[in-house]
Amino acid sequence: MRIALIGAGNMGQLHLKVMKMVGVEISGVCDINPNILEKVKREYRVPVYTDYQEMLEKENPDGVIIATPPYLHREQAIYALKKGFHVLLEKPMGASLTDAIAIYKKAKGTNRLMIAFSLRFHGLFSKVKDYLEKDLGDILFQWHIALGRLPRNEWVGSKDKSGGMINENAVHIIYYFLWYAGDIKKVIGKCWTLNEDVSIEDNAVATFIHESGAVSTIMQTWSAQHRWRKWGLQATQGTVTVEGYLEGEYTISKKELQILEKGNFSEPVEEMYARQLRHFIHSIESNEKPIVNEVDGLKVHKVVNALYRSSQSGRVITLR
Repeated sequence: MRIALIGAGNMGQLHLKVMKMVGVEISGVCDINPNILEKVKREYRVPVYTDYQEMLEKENPDGVIIATPPYLHREQAIYALKKGFHVLLEKPMGASLTDAIAIYKKAKGTNRLMIAFSLRFHGLFSKVKDYLEKDLGDILFQWHIALGRLPRNEWVGSKDKSGGMINENAVHIIYYFLWYAGDIKKVIGKCWTLNEDVSIEDNAVATFIHESGAVSTIMQTWSAQHRWRKWGLQATQGTVTVEGYLEGEYTISKKELQILEKGNFSEPVEEMYARQLRHFIHSIESNEKPIVNEVDGLKVHKVVNALYRSSQSGRVITLR
């Protein structure tokens, strides 16, 4: 299996590491930064390019991973799909809903696009999903609180390039809200900007009402003075609490105060991405639709767009 990579920055470096772990051949790496390319060439001894179209034409890989900033996704993903490549596209689909719609239209019916909502492949999030299906019943409400600082990537603070904090980062959370509780029909939220020299929101609170009647809430800041994160849910038959995000103390309980499982979850973050890559490889080999695809990507973007519209108008936005 030969996989090419477009974008070898922070996420790209993680993808390269995971590709070596899983045992795929890195057929080529493209980036516009010569220092990054020199590092990649030295460490991985693979062909490097500054033009992704040239790389795809010359190397003709089985699949391509796109790990560039969101504003580049539309052009790169549509080009790769048009040329018939299987694509693993880093979240979000693009910097805007318009980008997402364009990519969705190109990917629809092809079984060739996977969106990297990696929580689908995380051990703890998968465990909670299994308990929901077996023991806990239907979700009544779920929450996610994320207090942190503005990332240092030079493009993140630009609305045109990242699409915003919710668009670039919180889409992971919105994805698992949808995965756990189903489609969202109403959105109300508020966004603020506290950091100077950025054009994005760096604080946001939103409430999502699902078609099932479940309610999900996210509170996120990139201007916190200290970090703090937790998430959980209340279902008809039980409760889940997690003190952390990808790792931390967790408790899963059901009626009659029965503790189903309790512990301190920890696994290398590479494991989540390795499972994701293996699923991508399987979808290439089988030509089956990836379990996380353009349908999911567009649903998430519609929710993000509704949150921004709600913040601007002060109204509840109904999704159609």
